[in-house]
Amino acid sequence: MASAKKSGKKKKKETGQTPFPGVRPVLWGAAFVLTLFTLVAILLLPHKDTSRQSDLVRPDKTRTIPAEPSDDLYPDPAHEPPSPFKPKTFVYEEKIGLDFDLRVWEADMAILQTMTLLGHDPNRMSHRNVETRFFYGTPYHFQEMVIYTNNAHEIFIQKLKENLERFLSNVALTRGTRENTISISINGQETHSIILERIFEKPLPGSGKLVIIIDDLGGDLKYAKELAKLDFPIIFSVLPHISATDQVVDLARQNNIELMLHLPMEPLGFPEGVDPGPGALFVNMDENEIRRRVKDNIKQVPGAIGVNNHMGSRFTQDAKGMAIVFDELKKNQLFFLDSLTTPKSVAGKLAKEQDIAFLKRNIFLDNVQDTNAIMFQLSKAENIAIKLGMAVAIGHPYPETIKALQKWNSLKNNQVEVVRVSEFISTQRYRTVSHDRPGSLN
Repeated sequence: MASAKKSGKKKKKETGQTPFPGVRPVLWGAAFVLTLFTLVAILLLPHKDTSRQSDLVRPDKTRTIPAEPSDDLYPDPAHEPPSPFKPKTFVYEEKIGLDFDLRVWEADMAILQTMTLLGHDPNRMSHRNVETRFFYGTPYHFQEMVIYTNNAHEIFIQKLKENLERFLSNVALTRGTRENTISISINGQETHSIILERIFEKPLPGSGKLVIIIDDLGGDLKYAKELAKLDFPIIFSVLPHISATDQVVDLARQNNIELMLHLPMEPLGFPEGVDPGPGALFVNMDENEIRRRVKDNIKQVPGAIGVNNHMGSRFTQDAKGMAIVFDELKKNQLFFLDSLTTPKSVAGKLAKEQDIAFLKRNIFLDNVQDTNAIMFQLSKAENIAIKLGMAVAIGHPYPETIKALQKWNSLKNNQVEVVRVSEFISTQRYRTVSHDRPGSLN
């Protein structure tokens, strides 16, 4: 009997039974319900939208800049809010300039806005010096300026400081050794040296020749007619194969205006919404097709004395394709002007090797379609012409550009002579001419 009891106890121990039957299932059920409730709560909690994180880092102080030069995509200007200091985009032009040069441009806009808000005519500003400097290999224009203001200097400085901080990050406005001097630095690099004066004076006279070329003509005869009325020479650079190409060419001939072919070339942004237009040259074309298109485009602008690239940030880097183009230009005794849509252009080097007359753009006038901003760029162009003896400025057939050129006609430095491009080329034929370092920006 005792042995039976012992064996029964042993059997009960081996079966693992507990003194509280049914407790373990209840615990597992409670854990499952708690876990399910936690997961549902997590799913219902609000989540931070990380898709706009870049917009939240530095609001109003950062701009989306492509890692490499790319093409402007041109929305309908009617859908943009009017703002004289917001860059507008234009049809068929590439966005020019690397990150740091664009930030210098934003400082320019802050200066213009300060003058406007204080009721000053932007013409009460002049450039004493413009020179190319480099920030970690990126070229930009350092500017020495004189600004004439009726306000106390402290008022102007404070307002400029506010606008700079609104346009830019990592910007500093510091006083110079003289009471009326200030300087602007971006990322610790000085970009502007400014003298504040109380009496308006005309810029000091110098001497230099300035060539002004208007690109993208051929789409609208109306603006070409307005440009033809200017009292100084303008060069028409005409796109081939578009609606008013023939009419613009005829207008130029009737008014003794020099003509250039605005030759479409492949941009880096192609084909992602960027089209250089009819007659364009592409790097994947064979030699025969490139020659055929160059010849055909030259025929579109009879009487052209030279060629400059329309877009072309990819094609002007291609030595093989550019050599074919230059061979055709040499046969037709045409010079080449590099619009510098990329600092990696091989045009200057090849022009020298192939004995082609060559020029390059110093200033783009109207990356911003605002009359005051264009006047600002014309002032830069004057200074470069005085300093280097000659400068090339490129603009486009926009109402703001025409208005600025009309206004500038009576205000320009009388020692800066606006000349026909042939007057310069005639003395420089078959010689590479470069008035700035390769890759210079507007």
